[in-house]
Amino acid sequence: MWASMFHLVFGNAIIGLIEGLLLSWLFKRPKRKTILILIAANYASAWAGGFLVAGYLPSLVDITIQNIQSWFLTFVVVAFVVTLLIEFAFFWLALGSREHRLRRTITASLKINAISYVLLFGWYWIASGTSMLTQLEVVSVDEIEIPEPYALYYLSNEGNEIIRMDPTKPSSKETISKVTAHHPNDRLFARPRKDSGFDLFVYLDSDDRGAMMESRILEDFSEQAPVEWSIAEGHADKAEGSGFNFGPVPTIGPASNWVFFTGFWSGEGIDGKNEKTGKEVQYSLDLPFAAWHVRNATQIAGDYVIAQLGNDQICMIHPASKRIALIARGKGPIVAKPKQSNPVPETD
Repeated sequence: MWASMFHLVFGNAIIGLIEGLLLSWLFKRPKRKTILILIAANYASAWAGGFLVAGYLPSLVDITIQNIQSWFLTFVVVAFVVTLLIEFAFFWLALGSREHRLRRTITASLKINAISYVLLFGWYWIASGTSMLTQLEVVSVDEIEIPEPYALYYLSNEGNEIIRMDPTKPSSKETISKVTAHHPNDRLFARPRKDSGFDLFVYLDSDDRGAMMESRILEDFSEQAPVEWSIAEGHADKAEGSGFNFGPVPTIGPASNWVFFTGFWSGEGIDGKNEKTGKEVQYSLDLPFAAWHVRNATQIAGDYVIAQLGNDQICMIHPASKRIALIARGKGPIVAKPKQSNPVPETD
């Protein structure tokens, strides 16, 4: 975010200065004129291109952890082509009325933008969170085996159903309740019962802070379920929406040497530390066209973490082995130990 703001406000003037000097030197054009024109060109392409490539185009496609690599290359190429198209008229003006003007304009635009684009790409690459793209191996959920049974509950993308499934068996999905949960911060959470076990609740957020509400969905649905750290440690007595469900990742299952933490910003992602060996890992995805927060995370047996990436990707991550799998599309997930009297149904 800060890299984009610097680029849009100040960076374009610097890039325009460099491009203007290059154009003046390579094509023998007046220095002052070319610098001013190419500064204007960069502001035009950055603002218009930024809106199109980073804002509008991503809304037209379905980008997930499974296809992010191919879409990354696509958006890099598209951004370069859009820059050439927007800035063509500025290069045409800067080169003036000379022989072979069209050919010279195309040549100048390609050469100079290729140089500046490499610099701009490097700037965004350094400032972006790319470790989910470059370091994690995307695998099928069928390749993952967890040592204990768990039940995953989540809200459908449409916000009208609560779904339960075995996190390693996508075909085990079943609808357990109808609901009206259309806010992006709506989520499921567990609350301990007075005697033993946990109840399942849905948190319904609202733009009106006074209209937020919660509703119990299932009584005594689990023998072991995650409770967010702020409530577990007595800092709060009520659940928050997905937007604020970050921080130390709660654990259900056997004790582990690994502890995990999810950050507020998409660039912070999820990090983990093995308190026995001292090994540390950190994975995030924060690109101009795709920035995914990590929310609603739970650590389970085998040092796996089930969490929501972005708006609707429910994933299982094994940070130690650098693997990630997309489990389902939905929001507000919670994973819990199923009761023996209410096991997750088998696959079809």
